Amino acid sequence: MSNDDSIHSPYLTLPGATGMPDIHEILSQMPDEQKHRFESSGEFIRRLAIRVTKWREGLPEDEEPAIFALMSNGDAVEVHSLGEDGHSSVVVEGSLQGASCMFISHQSSFQVLCYTRKIKDEAPRRKIGFHVGGEQIEA
Repeated sequence: MSNDDSIHSPYLTLPGATGMPDIHEILSQMPDEQKHRFESSGEFIRRLAIRVTKWREGLPEDEEPAIFALMSNGDAVEVHSLGEDGHSSVVVEGSLQGASCMFISHQSSFQVLCYTRKIKDEAPRRKIGFHVGGEQIEA
C-alpha cells in the first residue's frame, strides 16, 4: 500500500511542508466556498468512508470494520448507514440495544468508534453505507 493510500495520511498535504500544517492558516487563505465545503458534515462523512474502505482492504478475511456512534449519555448506536443532514448535521441509521433507531447529531458533537470484529461463519460480510450529496458509498 502506498503512502497516499494509508488511512493515516493527513487529509491536507502541502508540497515541501513537514509536520502537520497549521489548519487555521490554511482556512484563512481558503475561498469561502471551499472553506464551507471543507467544514461540512458531507466532507467529514466522505473522508470517513474513504478511511473505512482503505482500512477494510488491510483486514484479514475473517474480520470486518464496525462503527459505533457515541451518544452523550454513554450509549452507543451501531452504525448501519451514515449520511449528511444539511451542512452541519449527520444522521445515523442503526441499532441500539437490538432495536432499530435513527440518531441525528450536529457534527461538532458527533463521535464515532471504529473497530474490527470477527465475521461469523454463517453471516455474509456487512457493508456500512455512507450517503453524501446524493452519492452512496459502501465501505
